[in-house]
Parts: sequence; C-alpha cells; structure tokens
Amino acid sequence: MADSSNIAVINLGSQRVGGAVFGKSSAGDLILKKYAIVDMDGDPSVDVSRLPQLKVALDELVAKLKIRGQKVWVTVPGHPVFSRFVKLPPVQGDKLAQIVEFEARQNVPWQLDEVSWDYEVVGDSDALEVEVVLAAMKREPLNEMHEQVTLCGLKAVGVDVGPLALFNAFRYSYPDVGEPALVIDLGARSTNLIFVEEGRFFTRNLLIGGAAVSNAIGKEFGISFAEAEAQKCSQGFVALGGAVEDHPDEGVNAMSKVMRNSMTRLHSEVMRTITFYRSQQGGSAPQRVFLAGGGSAMGYIAEFFSEKLKMPVEVFNGMRGVQTDRGVSAEAVQIDAPALGELVGLALRSVGACPCEIELVPDAVASARDSAKRAPSLIMAGLCIVAALAAALFWFKQADSTLQNRMVALQGESARLVGLSNQIRGLEARQEELRLRSLQLEQAVTERSWWVRLLNEINQQFDNDLLWLTLIEPLKDGQPLTASLWGRESSAPKKSATATTGRAPQQPVFELRMQGLYRSNSEGEQKVVYDFASKLAKLEAFSAPEFETNRDKYVKVDSGVEGDRYAYQFEIKIPLRSPLQFK
Repeated sequence: MADSSNIAVINLGSQRVGGAVFGKSSAGDLILKKYAIVDMDGDPSVDVSRLPQLKVALDELVAKLKIRGQKVWVTVPGHPVFSRFVKLPPVQGDKLAQIVEFEARQNVPWQLDEVSWDYEVVGDSDALEVEVVLAAMKREPLNEMHEQVTLCGLKAVGVDVGPLALFNAFRYSYPDVGEPALVIDLGARSTNLIFVEEGRFFTRNLLIGGAAVSNAIGKEFGISFAEAEAQKCSQGFVALGGAVEDHPDEGVNAMSKVMRNSMTRLHSEVMRTITFYRSQQGGSAPQRVFLAGGGSAMGYIAEFFSEKLKMPVEVFNGMRGVQTDRGVSAEAVQIDAPALGELVGLALRSVGACPCEIELVPDAVASARDSAKRAPSLIMAGLCIVAALAAALFWFKQADSTLQNRMVALQGESARLVGLSNQIRGLEARQEELRLRSLQLEQAVTERSWWVRLLNEINQQFDNDLLWLTLIEPLKDGQPLTASLWGRESSAPKKSATATTGRAPQQPVFELRMQGLYRSNSEGEQKVVYDFASKLAKLEAFSAPEFETNRDKYVKVDSGVEGDRYAYQFEIKIPLRSPLQFK
C-alpha cells in the first residue's frame, strides 16, 4: 500500500528515466529514501521509438522503487516545451492574467487551445516592469507521456518542466550563491542553460546534447549509435587544448578530439546565449558555472568549459541540501548527484518551497481536478434533490385526493365545453363558405373595369395614324369566347380531354386577338405593326417573354408591295397574363 508520507517523483529524460522517493524531516528538509535511474537504448532524437522505450523504462523504474499506485510529480524535458520571457507593464491580479494571455497568443507558435501553458512572474512584481516566463507544450505529446505514466500504475498529479525544476533545485541546494551563476544542464538530446542571479532567472534550450556527440563519434568511426554511446561512456573524454600529451590509444585520442569539436559547437551556442542574455534581457555576466545532467560525467568536461569560459566551473551537486536515508548508498548518490537535480526540484513542489511553480496540465489531470472541485457541490446538489423529492412525494400524496375531486368537476365542465366547441366549429365552417363566395363577388366588382383599362392601355400605344384596329376579341385555347362582329357564333365548350384520354386536365390558354389594317408608308412598311406589337407585349396584362426573338409567332402581316392598295391587313395574337375567371 502506498505511503502517504512519501513524495514520489519521476524525471522523463530524453535517454534516461529517473525516479526517487523523498520524505520530510521534522525541520521540513528533504530526505532521500531511494532512487533509481533507467537508461533507454537507441538514439533519443528518433521520436518514433520514444514512447515504447519510455513504457519499458517506466515499468522497470516502478518495479525498482516499488511505488505502484502512488501519486507522483513528473517532469518533461526542455526541448518539446516552448518558453519565452516577456516584460509587461506593472499590473496586478486579473489584468496581469489578461495581458499574459494576450502575450501568449502573440508569442506561442501554436493555437492556445492546442497547448497546455502556464506562466510565472520573474523577479519583483513592484518594479517598473513585470517580467514573466511563459511555458507551453502541445497537448498531444504531453497527453502521450502522461498516458505512459498512468499505464505503469502511477497517478500523475502534476507536470513540471525540466529546466525550471532544476532552477528550483539550485535555489534550494545553493542558497549561499549570491553572484550571477550559469547552470549548464547537459542532456542527451538538448542542453538547458539556466541563468540565476539575485531576483531573477532566465532559461534557454539548445538542441545540442550527448546524442550529438555519440552521432559524431559513430559517423567518424563508421559504427552504430549504440556502440558509439558505449565507447563514449566507457573511454571517452573531451580533449584539452594547448600542449597536452595525447592519449596512448590512437582510437581513444581521435574520439576525444571528436568530442571536443562537438563541445566547441556547444560552447559557441553558450557564448551566443550569454551575449543575448546580457544585451536583450539586461542580465549580468555569470561569474560561476555549474555543470548538471548526465553529460557532466564526460571526462574533462569541467576543464573544457573552464578553459573556454575563463571562469570557475564545478559539477552541480543536486543533493547538496538533501539528507540521505541510511538505506541509500552515499557513494552512489555522490556519483549520480549531477543528474538528480530535477528530482529534487520536483520534490520541492510537495513541500511548498519553489521559487517557480509553472505547471503543464494534461487533459486527464485537468478533468480529474475539475471533477474533484465540483464534487462537494454535486454532493450537496444530490442531497437537495433527495430532500426536494421527499417533500414533493409528501405533497403529492396530500394533493392526490383533492385533485381527484377536482378532476370529476372538470370532466363535467369539459363535456359542456366540447359541445360549445362543436357548435363553434360548425359556425366557422359556415363562415368560411360565405367568405369564399364573397371573394368571387369582390373579384367581379373589382375587375369589372379590367377590360376597359386594358383597351385604354392598348389605345395609348398608338403614336401615329398609320394603323388602326378592326377587331379585338379574347380567345380560349385558340377559339373566340364571344360572338364575332361578323355574325359567327362563339365556340361551344369542347369535351374535356380527360373524358377520352383519362389524363389530367390541362390549364386553358387565354389570348387576345387583334386584327386591323396598316397604311402604306415610308417608314419601313411592316415595321409600324411590329413596333406596335412590341409595345403591347411589354404591357403588364400580356405574357410574351420571347416576343423579341420570335415575333412571327405573335404577329402576322400582309406584305405591302402592291401599289394599288391603300392599306394591308395584320393580326396580333398575344397570351393574356391573368385573364378573368369565375366559378
């Protein structure tokens, strides 16, 4: 069973996974009870094999520490985390949070809903400017790492960032360092630089680490990454500059020079970062340098940086301020102390002694915290619902008999109202019938002058005396509706097509036929007829959309070529848009 007094922490490094169990003394100091480090095979820069190797290493680590089922704080490496130091106006409270969120949207290279992010005020908040550090990591890799921790039987309660946890450990282990200092955390995939001075700090991640050294060795000697890593750890060291005697083994001597070349590249990036920190961030030049991480175990690495940086360089002791339990080997702790800084920084999250408390929250942890926060309210709401249900049940039982009596009275009233409703529906039906009749009468009254208006509009289309009308009559399906002026009878109603063919009846076609004469003239002869018909086609009463493209469909004109005639006949037949119809 998990011991609630223990503080379990895990560092998810790029090439090794470290874990430790701490306790607290009566004075509040940390006590290291046990720890373990598990190395992962393969190149840490290859992300495809990262998660399966991490799962195997975590299973082995949990078995060694016997912490299955415990709550743990976890730290992630610095290279997948975007960090930025931003200076803001001197504001406090909610306004500061709003400004920081705005800056995060401007600086973080991803959408904020795709990342887990947090910030921490750096230095004195009462200064003329407030400096904050932003840290953001994409949710997908963060959730994948958290899932691997959960699959091993652990309960991750929070996720810290490696370089920030190392900064907390430095402040805890070296409270006596007052001058500006630089911590160089030599990792497998990248190197973290932590600048520490009074009242502030600054971090930067460089994508040069121990794996780059191993790859350079493998490329130089034509060997695999695993073999190059093994030779680097067993025989490798950084060659020193100046008049130094070479190693008697030519292979080892060549490897040391390859390692020096790689470290020279790292030194160039360190110097560039120091210049940036001093010029852009207003920081002070470091006076002491501390080497941390697994890369600090390389031979002569401290001497190399001391030679290059021209200042004191020492190996960081992450256990300097931590007591060790009797079951822990002091010699092993002394060897592994440079690589245990992040674990110490994580343990400080549980004792409330952290200068920087940035936290990246996986989706599962956020959901669990939200549920825990709402649990008291949900319990109280449940109790209130139960009490309300009990009160409602009592009230319903008391009201049941009253409702039954009232129901009998309402049923009688309902029967009476149903009778009235039937009468009202009958009256409404009669009213609708009369309304439909009145509509026809209204239409007849309203449209009785329709033909008068139409004839008036036709008359207004005459703009000369070259043509006149002799006959105007309405047609239905091509047959006259009224008796002709010449004595012809109007067409009799035709038998419905549906009676013989059984097909649905078609809508009748109503047209207005106009016959007349046009006088011989010098204006294009037939043109006056077509111009007159074109004007008629544009009237609202007619429907002739294709008149201009097919005028012969609507107009028939005798040719005016005979010289002995005074006038010539024409006929215009145009469909009516909405002729009068009565039932």
